[in-house]
Amino acid sequence: MEYWSSVANQHSEYWFSPAHPVVPPTARSAPAIAEAYWASLVASLKGAVRADGEPLGPIRLVLARGGVEILRFDAARVDEVAGGIEIGFPITGGRACSGPAGELRIVAAVEGDHVRLGVVVDGYRPRFEHLRARSFPIAAPYTLGQHLVHRWVTTRSLRRIAAVIDPVPVAPPPIDTGGRLAGVHVGVVGASGYIGRRLVPELRDQGASVRAIVRRPNPDLEQVRDIEVAPGDALDRASLDRAFAGLDVVYWLVHSMGAGGDFAELDRQAARNAAEAAAQAGVRQIIYLGGLGDDDPHLSHHLASRHETGRVLAEGPVPVTTLRAAMVIGQHSASFQMLRDLVHRLPAMVTPRWVTTRSQPIAFADLRDYLVGVCDLPEAFGRTLDVGGPDILTFQEMMERTAGLAGRRRPVILPVPVLSPELSSLWCGLVTDVDTKIARPLVEGLRNETVCLNDDILRLVPKERMSFDDAVRRALIGVPLRY
Repeated sequence: MEYWSSVANQHSEYWFSPAHPVVPPTARSAPAIAEAYWASLVASLKGAVRADGEPLGPIRLVLARGGVEILRFDAARVDEVAGGIEIGFPITGGRACSGPAGELRIVAAVEGDHVRLGVVVDGYRPRFEHLRARSFPIAAPYTLGQHLVHRWVTTRSLRRIAAVIDPVPVAPPPIDTGGRLAGVHVGVVGASGYIGRRLVPELRDQGASVRAIVRRPNPDLEQVRDIEVAPGDALDRASLDRAFAGLDVVYWLVHSMGAGGDFAELDRQAARNAAEAAAQAGVRQIIYLGGLGDDDPHLSHHLASRHETGRVLAEGPVPVTTLRAAMVIGQHSASFQMLRDLVHRLPAMVTPRWVTTRSQPIAFADLRDYLVGVCDLPEAFGRTLDVGGPDILTFQEMMERTAGLAGRRRPVILPVPVLSPELSSLWCGLVTDVDTKIARPLVEGLRNETVCLNDDILRLVPKERMSFDDAVRRALIGVPLRY
């Protein structure tokens, strides 16, 4: 980022290297670029100012309270330049200028492997420009404040424009089950969670008859059309008997990490209830989402519990399909939230030694497709399938790459051998928005390598997988719910 200014000129420029080739902006891009600028300006000023008019003008900046016009701009002129466009808004008046003069110019162009963005205010005459020397105490603070505001606003605006020029990577198209799920009665236990809320509408769109099974009423699920919402408590066998009645497939997406204490015993009892209720209801498949990691004496308590839950479910007569995943890269995934908050809030950090352990994260869009793809698929019955993305990385590498994708400086990371899981989880609970009861098992799990040991899922559910970088960029920008 570069910034310089004078009384008559304020100039900000921003360069970024896109993760994939970017088509040079054209005149068709101008409305979206202008909209990004004005929307960011209003948001940066915390609603004190509003922008009246169309993105390409004429447009006015007005105080939200009182309606005083600060600046007025004529309709924009859009010019084609090498590698992109310039959008010029002539300044025609307003209380903040001494008369019609100058223009606001937005520059967006591709230069080689980089994208150059700029906001230039050229030839502008501020209201106090012609005040005499004795009025300097009035004019100087005004001019200084004006430049500081311009710098703050344009820094944020250029980043928002960058998201328009280099939009969030599009996930591979959802898998097509070819109508295989039409008429299949599917229950999703844990439908109010991050994964469940997004799985439910996808199953519905594939033709399944979906029952969202939740412990307590959920306003989000009430918005989903054409599904059934039913009560069901994993620790109450009778409620699961009622919730599973008439189902062909049950998704088991619950865990008790957030409960603290002996969450493994809670998950164990819940799994027994599920296996028995599914058998009584005549369910023909249970799909369980577990965690990656070798079965060895040094496996973390959290991962060991996830493996045990899968075994308990499989002790019943209903075939279980277990998908084992490491970190899920998605906007509201607890493990990704912890990763994101660390790189946003700490320029340097002391970390456990096992931050260098390898892992194979998976984009949420890919995990969702795998969950849908194995539904009522006989070839998947009774199998444990490891699922992951195409990249194998350490947690340190994930932090460094996430920082770069978020526009942050690469954090200074110092692994030490003496930082206990208790201290690590407490530290993460303080620094991040993840609850300490959830952060602790997640941090403990970092000491175990979580890499796929089999690739059977690639043949059972063939699909294109998202890279770690593209998954992070989608998660940072956020993808809205589909209902």
